[in-house]
Amino acid sequence: MIEGRDIVCFSFGAWDDMVETPQYLMTRLATRNRVLYIDAPVSPLGAIRGLQGPAGTWRAIKNWRRGYRQVADNLWVAAPPPILPKRTNRFVNRINAVLLRRWLAAQAKSLGFEHPVYWTFQPRFPGLGRALKPALSLYYCVDDFAAAPYTWNSEPEVRALEEQTCRESDVVICTGRRLVENRRAFNPETHFIPEAADVALFARAMDAGVKQPDEIARLPGRIVGYTGLINWRIDVPLMLHLAQQRPEWSFALVGPVKDDEYLVPLLALPNVHCFGRKTIEELPGYLKAMDVCILPYVLNEYTHNVFPLKLFEYAAAGKAIVSTDMYEMRAYEGSELTIGRTPEEFERLIADALTTDSPEHQAERSTGARANTWEHRLEEAARILTPHLDRAAAAAPSKLAPETAP
Repeated sequence: MIEGRDIVCFSFGAWDDMVETPQYLMTRLATRNRVLYIDAPVSPLGAIRGLQGPAGTWRAIKNWRRGYRQVADNLWVAAPPPILPKRTNRFVNRINAVLLRRWLAAQAKSLGFEHPVYWTFQPRFPGLGRALKPALSLYYCVDDFAAAPYTWNSEPEVRALEEQTCRESDVVICTGRRLVENRRAFNPETHFIPEAADVALFARAMDAGVKQPDEIARLPGRIVGYTGLINWRIDVPLMLHLAQQRPEWSFALVGPVKDDEYLVPLLALPNVHCFGRKTIEELPGYLKAMDVCILPYVLNEYTHNVFPLKLFEYAAAGKAIVSTDMYEMRAYEGSELTIGRTPEEFERLIADALTTDSPEHQAERSTGARANTWEHRLEEAARILTPHLDRAAAAAPSKLAPETAP
């Protein structure tokens, strides 16, 4: 793992929002480095039409006004100032970038960060890291953000900004193979590192002492479960087929619900149960109650580039997994999961798993997941980044070399 560095992370989400790849990685990096985690910027217009809604927008503005805060040893979180809407418009983006660069430089200086590693998950703000004079600039790409089907998301503009982000980065790391294929043309130092899991946490679903929450434990019949964001990614026609054809199964959806209108027909069914957002510490108990776990994503350009965190989380919990035919999941077919390419096949694979699964199979899955921890992923990243950091240190040893113990 990288050690003795200052790291500035520019995330696509807020620290206090759903725990995703940026939080998992930065929490672990902070055990051996100093980390400044920057929340995703918001505009006041986000209160009306953005992902965060009114509550999230005003919370972000409040966090900006309070300044950076320390959330753990060697780990600080800061919310940037509000930005202008229409952020992907080139002219607006340049104005926002100037404002954000000045603010970012001031935060780093206040914490005494010099020539940090700039670790951005954001495709929409090229040039931002220049404010830090970084020892290394890394773009860590976890999604095809340009393909997200939001009305306000301008695909051509986001793709142009992401291309610039790739070109100006020293290294690009992608969590999907298709993401690598489509970005290597912009930067030959583009590498594949898949997503991971907090295996120790999710393996607790196998522990006899972990209690199933009452609200899911009392569901009738066999439980088919899903954890994560519940929005347009869910294949509603597929889920309607499953729930209507198998009224004896209970379908448990655990996670925050977005796009309510799209989901209304599904959530209205008597055997579909939504339990809302839970903390990651609560998830093992919910997973323990599930007999089979599913990845019921609709198939489109966005989801074909997704590597769901749930793959190795489900596996660590020992669960049989059935997925739709997402591109990134095909490499794991037959070992970690099965793929249903039609609603009828998806239903049959769930039924097969309910019939054939065993404690031995569950133990094998959980054991196999141990090779896919966040610590393993950071070791992979270190092997890629260390040569670049060493060359930077050799060029300016007094400023860029990591601190060493006296």
